[in-house]
Amino acid sequence: MANNFDLTLFSLITLTIFILISLSWLILRTLKEGRKALGEINKDRS
Repeated sequence: MANNFDLTLFSLITLTIFILISLSWLILRTLKEGRKALGEINKDRS
């Protein structure tokens, strides 16, 4: 029973890390695109 619990805990930790990395990547990519879009808007105004 303890072996099954260890495997479940390992899977949960791995899944949590994967989700956090994916969300961080998505947020950073969105911020990068937003910064690029703001730069283009400011360039068009000039």
